Amino acid sequence: MFKTLLRERRRTGAVRDLDILRTPAEPAFDRLVDAAATAFDAPIALLSLIHGQQQWFKATHGLTIDCIDREDGFCGFALDSDEVLESCAPMDDPRFANLPVVTSDPHIRYYIGAALRRLNGVDVGALCVLDIAARPPASPDQKAYLAGLARQASVALETRLDSLGEGAAA
Repeated sequence: MFKTLLRERRRTGAVRDLDILRTPAEPAFDRLVDAAATAFDAPIALLSLIHGQQQWFKATHGLTIDCIDREDGFCGFALDSDEVLESCAPMDDPRFANLPVVTSDPHIRYYIGAALRRLNGVDVGALCVLDIAARPPASPDQKAYLAGLARQASVALETRLDSLGEGAAA
């Protein structure tokens, strides 16, 4: 319990330090979600940041959304794992079966997500792909590609933070 509380406190601080919540869309992140959607030929891809009990979306493809309660989304489950999280039948998965996006519109039937990890090792969100149609498990190459895109997104987060710091110093 204490370890989880400490991890969540570190995560909240790491997201806050990015100074990215409630900021306008940025092309670097938009390109990454577009690439993920294209690679999986899927209608939806999202780049989310987990802050406290909220899941914020920095970039979206195929869905217009800014924020949801963390407990109503998939991406919190992708955190703190070196593995890509995949659910080919979320309606049959006890972790996801009662999520609003599974039980009602848009009726998600597939999820795959990879954690976004800061340089300090703290996972702050996920890059994910969702589909409203059932699909088979992703290939190892697809999983590796999504993990690679998530690493690129993580680097983009750090680069963005560095450029904000340089702007403040000028």
